[in-house]
Amino acid sequence: MRSKYMRALSKGAAAAIAIIIIIGIIAGAYYYMQSQKPSATTTSPPTTTTTTTQSPTQTTSPTTTPTGTQTTTSPPSQKPPIHTTVIYLIQNDATTRVLTIKKGVADIGVVPADQLNALAGTTYDGTNFKIIKQEMGLSLTIVYIVLNTYKPPFNNLLVRQALAYATPYKMIWETVYAGTVTNLVGVIPKGMLGWTDYKVIQYKFDLAKAKELIQKSGINPSNYVITIYYNQGNTQRAKIASLLSQYWGQLGFKVMVQSLSWPQLLEKTSKPEFDVYIIGWAPDYLDPDDYAGPLVGGGTKFDSVNVYQVNSAADVSKYLSKATVIDTKDAYVVVGPAGTGASVSISGKPIVVVQYKLSAKQTPIPNCTAFTTIDPSFYRNVTLDALIQAGRYAVEYKVREAIYQAVERISNEQLPCIWLGQYMVVRDYWDWVQGRYYNPILAERWDLIWEKPIPNPPSIGIGNYVNDAHTLVIATIGWPQSFDPAKSYETFGWEIFHEIGDTLVTYWKADTTHIVPDAAVAWAYSKDGTEWFFVIRDGLKAYDPNSGKVYPVNATDVLFTIWRIARLGLDPSWMISTFIDVNASRVYTENEFNQLLAKGGIYATYNGKTEEVKSLSQLLQFFGYSGKTAGVVMLKLYKPYSAILNILADPFTMIIPAKYLFDNVPQLKGKYEEAMKAAQWGKNPEAWAKYIGTGDKEPTHQFLHTHPIGTGPYYVASFKQDSYIILKLNPYYWNATLWYQLYGYKP
Repeated sequence: MRSKYMRALSKGAAAAIAIIIIIGIIAGAYYYMQSQKPSATTTSPPTTTTTTTQSPTQTTSPTTTPTGTQTTTSPPSQKPPIHTTVIYLIQNDATTRVLTIKKGVADIGVVPADQLNALAGTTYDGTNFKIIKQEMGLSLTIVYIVLNTYKPPFNNLLVRQALAYATPYKMIWETVYAGTVTNLVGVIPKGMLGWTDYKVIQYKFDLAKAKELIQKSGINPSNYVITIYYNQGNTQRAKIASLLSQYWGQLGFKVMVQSLSWPQLLEKTSKPEFDVYIIGWAPDYLDPDDYAGPLVGGGTKFDSVNVYQVNSAADVSKYLSKATVIDTKDAYVVVGPAGTGASVSISGKPIVVVQYKLSAKQTPIPNCTAFTTIDPSFYRNVTLDALIQAGRYAVEYKVREAIYQAVERISNEQLPCIWLGQYMVVRDYWDWVQGRYYNPILAERWDLIWEKPIPNPPSIGIGNYVNDAHTLVIATIGWPQSFDPAKSYETFGWEIFHEIGDTLVTYWKADTTHIVPDAAVAWAYSKDGTEWFFVIRDGLKAYDPNSGKVYPVNATDVLFTIWRIARLGLDPSWMISTFIDVNASRVYTENEFNQLLAKGGIYATYNGKTEEVKSLSQLLQFFGYSGKTAGVVMLKLYKPYSAILNILADPFTMIIPAKYLFDNVPQLKGKYEEAMKAAQWGKNPEAWAKYIGTGDKEPTHQFLHTHPIGTGPYYVASFKQDSYIILKLNPYYWNATLWYQLYGYKP
């Protein structure tokens, strides 16, 4: 790992010290996340700990959900009805959508910001029920304008700056978003490590300055036609595109506006063949790397990136052949290629040196894919990419802070995107909906939300469904990019996956400071932090409503799921392939894992405590779990990464039973046993490459794209593209005892 010391260590010394450091880091990170986590046997939120066995047929008695600090109330003592059905109504027309909510046909929905106030206070059919407006402060979600920096004129910094100055920020914040969006200076939002306003450019609407910059740029704007894309149904982005067309047109460009469906927009912008589009970003996991990497990471390949803290400017010359200095609030960050002789004139603050060696082979930008192997702007900056790599694996808080502040400053000055704003959390909904909460990563789980019954529930307009207390209706826009979690990299798809799937670990309701068990009931890590062991709960079952089949899930399925994400190489795969060597990962039986634990050097951190574990029973007891288990998965990391659990809580990692694919994909039928034996049931996952291909045309992806399956609280009962999605309670959900506790409901 990279040294956090004043000077680089020899390889031997670094390795010896790294072992001590990593345990402290992991324990420290877990202490922060788990210090107030309730015990794994609490009765409200789903907690878990499981023993793993190799076989896929084990049963973990459904334990209750993990409890964390919550901001919501529990159901009343008189138990309310459970949401047995969830219906998403796709209404891209804002007027239709608002009317649907206003009539009580929908309980909640996507309300344009400029109509929030008008909708609030609406009463229902002579009752005391009304629509309420809930304000919950600053979110970590941002909105930004992507410029294709690979093509002219956006490859010219002066043009990008001109377009930024020709953007009417205040008008957009106040009129388009009705005050629900505020200033954003760079890629990292306020409230996240690395945000800074130190020495940043505050872009404000200044048409005269924009015209001056266009003149300095040397281009003739009349030679360019700019097409601005946005997703259908997003009225705010439609209005922004119209405003940009108006003001950017005054710079001499011909500007056109075009709306695309959500999947069409994602497809159109996956390669550098567009001009401009407007999009938002919600965090995948709570770390600045999740903004810096996907949004401004240019995909530069390095043989090495090292971080040093030095005492003086003179020391920089020992590490770099040339240097770029970024002045941050509390430190100077100096970046450059490995070598000697670089000269800098800086003093008065700590100095962080980021040294890199470029790989000989680089992927050409046209061959990259947005959000997978390069940022959405197709912007490549070696200095910025070295900083992103350094920040990803740096250990010391102050060093990471300085590195990400440097990233923020570069993203602000170089403008691969125009950073439009940061959202406030504001929402309208009928007050008969109870128990709502907000989590910046995960959607609300609809089986944890309940309703007060209303008189004369209205018809929904789909079959015989009415909006009664057993049915949650959501009026929304767009369509999931795919029902295959290995492909979908957007909020709608992830919301569906959170409802229908289980991940290894998760968050409980609004609590993002504690990682709690889900499909894994317990976990541990090696002394050097590169091997993570997850004990899989028994009793996980995936339900296929089309065939009526139920698929038990075990450790092999878990590894197959993670391995397949990396193998396909689709949109969210970077979060797996960047950190996890899936081919070096493997499955253990409980007995094999016990033997490994007995050798020592494996640690567990939970509930603010860390201990070395010597047996599986000790590990399960440490997590408070006493049920059966279904095997152990070991994930091999390339380097220690403290946010790995946060990634594994993301819905795109929801578990897919391998047999479901081998039963239904024509090219794989009849080959399940063959494929599993070839991979030794997960001990040699690389053997699956004979059966699973790569890319969008891969058969398992083509099947899952329209045939979702999961082990979670709901399943997809039916859908009609661009019209509706209907979810039903999963009768085989492992934690159905929770429903009985909350609602007196048994499937």
